[in-house]
Amino acid sequence: MSRSLEADVAQTLSRERFTAGRAFVESSGRALEKALLLHGLGQGSAEAVMVALIAFQNPDGGFGGGLEPDMRSPASTAIASSIGMRLLARIGAPARHPTVVGVVDWLAGALDRDAGVWPIVSRDVGLAPHAPWWTWSEDLAANWNGFHFNPTAEILAHLYRYRSATPGEVFECAHAGLREALGEMSLIENAYDLKCAIRLAAADGLPPDLAKPLEALVRRSITAHDPADDHASPFDAAPTPSSPFADLVDGRIEAALTTLIDTQAEDGGWTWNPDWAWGFVDKKAWADAHRDWRGQLTRECLETLLAYGRVEG
Repeated sequence: MSRSLEADVAQTLSRERFTAGRAFVESSGRALEKALLLHGLGQGSAEAVMVALIAFQNPDGGFGGGLEPDMRSPASTAIASSIGMRLLARIGAPARHPTVVGVVDWLAGALDRDAGVWPIVSRDVGLAPHAPWWTWSEDLAANWNGFHFNPTAEILAHLYRYRSATPGEVFECAHAGLREALGEMSLIENAYDLKCAIRLAAADGLPPDLAKPLEALVRRSITAHDPADDHASPFDAAPTPSSPFADLVDGRIEAALTTLIDTQAEDGGWTWNPDWAWGFVDKKAWADAHRDWRGQLTRECLETLLAYGRVEG
């Protein structure tokens, strides 16, 4: 036999280390992470997730207040609202739920109807400490590819789920902006733009004249993306083995799963990339953001390992 039996056995996270990860989320994660993890394990309710999520929703319907941990501003932003929509869709919140109605109404009002995009943040981001990359400026759109993908593509993906609550002109306007973007881009190079485009390409509801070129663009971009990019992961394209773009990253999944298992910290959690620290802006705000990121990252790592069957039974 040319290879050992052990080489043929996929590495798994031991039950002891999984329990340590759960304990880390329980002790250090936000109430939202705890509720999401329990819900994903079939041990918690969607209602509990909703209660935790509502804590980040403003009276105007949008989300803010650190839902995106690197942005501590209480003001509603499109990026935080895209995350809120993602979580509402995850738990199957109905379109008539007041939280859904509120965020859809906010998004309808926040849409830049001239460009067909949602600006990722506004000047209000400066109301509280934040990572430098979230600083508002007049040329912010140029730095984020006109906002056509991040956050617009992801917001659009989730609005299809809530089509009955969304004004038709919102889709018409966003579709026009997307047509413009698809006509101009041969590759999506920014990792965060690509993540948002993947979510839209995997969603139901996009008209065929947009769905086909978007899928082709996403496939080209995933294939061309630098696997060494610290901002990207094969799990962006394939959060589960059945994801529609899993075939494009199949050769990278095994190594990525092994890395996940090997990089769990002694305390049970996973650690955010130290190169992304911004304590030089505000030490306390960064400490809070880092704690929130670790809780979120740990939950996501556990969920990924579960999705791929890499947790010891």
